Amino acid sequence: MAGCVKLRWNSQSPLSAIHAAHVVATGETCNDRKTEQALATPVTDINGRLLSASLDIATFWKRLHSETLFQVPPEQACAIALSAAGCSELQVDQTARVILNRLGDSRLAFDRRFPKLSEQLKLRGRPLRDQWETFGPGLLTNITLQIWNDSPPADWWPSRVEVILVQPMRGGDGGYDADAARIWIEAVLTDIDPSVPEVLRLAYLITQLAIDSHTRERSSDGTSTSLPWTIGLVPITLTAGKELDLVRSGELPIDTAMRLWNTGSAEIAATTQKWWGDQRSNATPLPLALKELSKRLSEIDSARPTPTDLGIDLTEFD
Repeated sequence: MAGCVKLRWNSQSPLSAIHAAHVVATGETCNDRKTEQALATPVTDINGRLLSASLDIATFWKRLHSETLFQVPPEQACAIALSAAGCSELQVDQTARVILNRLGDSRLAFDRRFPKLSEQLKLRGRPLRDQWETFGPGLLTNITLQIWNDSPPADWWPSRVEVILVQPMRGGDGGYDADAARIWIEAVLTDIDPSVPEVLRLAYLITQLAIDSHTRERSSDGTSTSLPWTIGLVPITLTAGKELDLVRSGELPIDTAMRLWNTGSAEIAATTQKWWGDQRSNATPLPLALKELSKRLSEIDSARPTPTDLGIDLTEFD
């Protein structure tokens, strides 16, 4: 049952440091200019090394973040990330030694910026923990009702989820690892936008984790379903929040939630808003409704102009 999901709260300096380096390295919007400046030199050096080896920079940082969340030792995490980025087996060890050295410099710069990070994160995470204790079980219960009509499989929700608090770099962010039953979330002190409280992001991530685990366990090849749960869960989570007066606007703030949760564009949000209105009117079983959403989203992609549509002659680039 939803109320049986136990959260274990934790704070990890290693993940916070890698998260900060990831944001700086990939040029994501950063709201902490001082940390960005402190990490700029070692992170730029790492990117330069990756670029000179013709490796995919974005893939490296994403995989390094993922392996750190899974609590893989730094040396192994770096090697795995390099392989994922396209590094040959013969070059991994040599390249990893250089990059690990610069990652160490990045970590030192981060630690100098936040010398008492663990204690700070515990304090920063207190408002979110208090909100979860008040609203969390109700949110998951309402989400269960919407997905399963209150008859979920016995093992639908994980019995325990670890929530790792990280230093805010983007003014609100988060992700999950279904295999480890672990979530990471920036420990922002206040809601970025009152119309979409951060406790809803946490409910959204826990539900994504549950869906990912549930579908992969039941698929023949161990992969997750192709249904657009990432998009469809946005209005489901907001509706659960509305039931508890966490969302007070007349129309669900789907566009705002997608922007805050890095889920989709304004065009996708508009399509999802229309889809959800139709779904609430027709009460279509959710799997069928998600197939319809998938169809509508694919129509957005097919409607985008190609270079030829824009009058660009591709032969010029041959």
